[in-house]
Amino acid sequence: MVPASTLAAQRPPATPARAAWATVLPSAGAVDFSPGDTGFRALCAAYRGSGGIARGTDLAHWLCGRGEGDSRALAGLIVGSQAFSFDWHDTFWVPMFQFSPMQPALGPAARRVLAELAPLLDGWQLAAWFVRGSSWLDGQRPLDLLAGQPDRVLAAARTDRYVIDG
Repeated sequence: MVPASTLAAQRPPATPARAAWATVLPSAGAVDFSPGDTGFRALCAAYRGSGGIARGTDLAHWLCGRGEGDSRALAGLIVGSQAFSFDWHDTFWVPMFQFSPMQPALGPAARRVLAELAPLLDGWQLAAWFVRGSSWLDGQRPLDLLAGQPDRVLAAARTDRYVIDG
């Protein structure tokens, strides 16, 4: 068990966007996705049905095995907002829905959503956004609607961006 003081020290500092996102945005779910061990376990469970979450190093090896790059290529995808990751216990983690056997990174709809939110939310917040039920989506998770209703998910992302940034 990790002491609460250690967990508090590992949490990123609260920013205006984080505070607004945590308190203002509507959410249909009561799952705790806040940074820390409990939130990490919740994210693992939430992403399980869409490929799970992988360590960045493991994903880089997977990409290399497919002939699609290495850790530098993965870093380029993340820095270029073609994918996102979040940090937990000094390791970066990547939700695997962003990668599939047919496509190495986010599809066009998900990239548009990421473009809306990435300037305002950190990786942890983005990971939570995709799996948290949204009132803008009638309580459904953006991840579950992304393939079939990308315009609705993009509209929800734009609305959330407006709520956060004005």
